[in-house]
Amino acid sequence: MQFPKIHLSKEILDIILNQLKKDKQNKNVFRYIDQFQKKITDYYLSILNKLPDYTKMEPFYKLMSQNIVPYTTMEKYKNHYLATIKIINKISENYKNKCKNERDFSKRDKLKKEFLGRITSVIKKLDSTNKKLIECSQEFKRIPNPKKLFTIVIVGLPNTGKTTLLTKITDANPEINSYAFTTKALNFGYFKKREEIIQVIDTPGLIHKEFKEMNTIEKQAIVAIKTIANIIIFVYDEYQDIQTQKEMLEKIKEENQNKQILVYSKTGKQILDEPHITIEQILNKQFKC
Repeated sequence: MQFPKIHLSKEILDIILNQLKKDKQNKNVFRYIDQFQKKITDYYLSILNKLPDYTKMEPFYKLMSQNIVPYTTMEKYKNHYLATIKIINKISENYKNKCKNERDFSKRDKLKKEFLGRITSVIKKLDSTNKKLIECSQEFKRIPNPKKLFTIVIVGLPNTGKTTLLTKITDANPEINSYAFTTKALNFGYFKKREEIIQVIDTPGLIHKEFKEMNTIEKQAIVAIKTIANIIIFVYDEYQDIQTQKEMLEKIKEENQNKQILVYSKTGKQILDEPHITIEQILNKQFKC
């Protein structure tokens, strides 16, 4: 997912001031202030236009984004930019008017310094928002771009063999280790059934049953289940706590009553009293178990 490149106040000031230095016409103080105003406001408006607009997103991207930055917080960040742009424009217009009425060139230079001092102070106040957006920018960029295909979502507790199942039925080659929480993001793989391409998503392990208690990694699994899953496969491991797995499966069934949920056991044993599925059935798209 795309996310705007954001500079802190010192960086963007250096960029704009260096640009203005190269234009000899900017020796005219009025023009200098006018060009500075245009460049800085255009920059902040470009950020605003590129920040995620949750109201226009498809459900998958909307929920993934809200897990990173809640809607109200993102709106607060946007309003900080809008307020800053408004102040910059007000200060700029004020100093442009002063330049028009001032014929003394030395006093105009003084106005230019005053203007830059005030604008620098205003822009610095935006750094608190800039820093927060820079911190979360990589998380936004890591949001995957699922294809609009028939989709199987693999879920279960940590270290039950979800990623191993993905590698057995698709061309995916994700990291696999023998410790919990190896999967920290959604892993995608694909296989063909005749001419149809099937999308398979391996999700991070679930440890909390309640969404509000889940960490950001767990929430990715829930978003995939709710928004793009056609079939949910719950991977069961007989060597892990049986009751915990039963409770997690029941919670998933309760919250996804309109979706087909099947159980896959890596040992092939039908343990839970639920419809089971084999690798062969998955590859043949035989989900009526």
